[in-house]
Amino acid sequence: MKKFEVVAVGAAVKDIMILHPLVTHNKKKNLLEIPAGGKIPLQEVFVNYGGGAMNVSVGLNNFGVKVAPMIKVGKDLVGKEIYFHLRKEGIDSSLVQTDAYEQTGFSIVIASESDREHVLFTRKGASKKLKIENLSAFSSEWFYLAALDMDDWQSEADKIFRQTKKGSKIYWNPGVRQLNDWKKMLKYLPLTEVLTINRAEAEDLIRNMNPKISRIILANPKTLLVKLKELGAKNVIITQGGRGVIALDAQGVHYYYPAIGDKHKIVDTVGAGDAFGSGFLASFIRWNSFSKSLQMGLRNGSHVLYRIGAQNGLLKIKL
Repeated sequence: MKKFEVVAVGAAVKDIMILHPLVTHNKKKNLLEIPAGGKIPLQEVFVNYGGGAMNVSVGLNNFGVKVAPMIKVGKDLVGKEIYFHLRKEGIDSSLVQTDAYEQTGFSIVIASESDREHVLFTRKGASKKLKIENLSAFSSEWFYLAALDMDDWQSEADKIFRQTKKGSKIYWNPGVRQLNDWKKMLKYLPLTEVLTINRAEAEDLIRNMNPKISRIILANPKTLLVKLKELGAKNVIITQGGRGVIALDAQGVHYYYPAIGDKHKIVDTVGAGDAFGSGFLASFIRWNSFSKSLQMGLRNGSHVLYRIGAQNGLLKIKL
C-alpha cells in the first residue's frame, strides 16, 4: 500500500495567459476593456499548468512533502503534458485518472499590462468527471481539498470526509460550487481540520446564513473569525489579499499577519491562494506551529506574485 503525507484533490488545467497594452482596466466600472474589431498581434503568450490540486501538489512537493494529486485529465495531448509535468517535478501520478470522452481542462487569462488585473475564462473539462476511488489502495495523513467541480460534488466529498474515521485530516479550500451550495457544505465543517477561504467568501457565507447580520459586525475581523469557527472547523483562516491573513486556531488564539513583499512588483495574482495553502500545510505538517505555518503560507503566496504562472514563483525549500 502506498503511503502519502498529502493527497490533493481537485482540478488540473492548462493555463494560457495573455498580457497586452490594449487591454485596459476601467477601475470605476471594475471592467477590463478591449477594443472591438480587428486583429491584435500578440508579442508574448504565457503557457503554464494550473488547477487547485496541481498547484498545491507542486507547492507541497517543493517543500519535500510526499504528495499525490487526485485529478482527472483527458486522453489527449494536454493530458499527456500534465503527466509529463508531474514526472518532471518528481510527483507521484498514480492517482491521476484519464477520461476518454472529455478534454483536459484549460483556462485563458486575459490581463491588463498596466496593473495585471485579469479575467479568467475556464473550462474544467475532465475535472468535472473526477471520481474519488481506490481509497483502500493507499493511505494519506492529509487530504487537501481544492475546488470540487463535479456536478454531484457532495457524494464525492462524502468519500473523502469518511477517511477522517481512519485518521486522515482535511485541509479545505472550498470552491465556488461548494460556497454556493453552502447548506450542503455545512455538514462537513465539523470534520475539517483547517478551513481556508478569502475575506469576501467568508463575509458572503456568514451573510447567507444570517441575512440580517450587520455589515459592521462582519467588518470586525475577530467577530468574523468567531462566526466562521462556530460552523465547526477546528482551525479557520481568512486570506485578505493585500491586507494579509487573519486566523483563529483550535485553542481559540487569534492571529493577524500583514501581507509581505512589494505590491509594485506584482506581475500575476493567479495561484496565490493555492501557494498560501501549500506553504501553510507543508509547514504545519513539519513544525505543527500555527503561527509559523501562517507566515510560510504568506511567504510562499507572495513569491508567486512576482512570476507569471501559478507555479513558477513557488518556493523550493526542503522543510
